[in-house]
Amino acid sequence: MPRIELIEPVDEKSPVYKILQKSGVTPYHICYEVENIQREIDRLKKEKFLPISKPVRAIAMNNKLICFLFNKNIGLIELVEK
Repeated sequence: MPRIELIEPVDEKSPVYKILQKSGVTPYHICYEVENIQREIDRLKKEKFLPISKPVRAIAMNNKLICFLFNKNIGLIELVEK
C-alpha cells in the first residue's frame, strides 16, 4: 500500500530546511520496502548506489531497519525492511 509521509524542518539547522531552500517543495526521496535490507544494499551498491549510513532502527517506522542510499543519476532512496 503506498504511503506518503509529509515532513517539515524543526528549525533552520535541519537538513530538511536546507533541502527546501535549495529545491523548493518537491518529493525528497522514494522509499522501498524490502525483505532483506542487507541483500538489497549489496545489490544496489553494484548499481552505483552509495549507502549514506549503516542500517538503523527507525522509531517512525515501528523500529524497522532503514537505510538511505544515493545515486547521482537517481537521487536519494530509502530502504525499509519488512
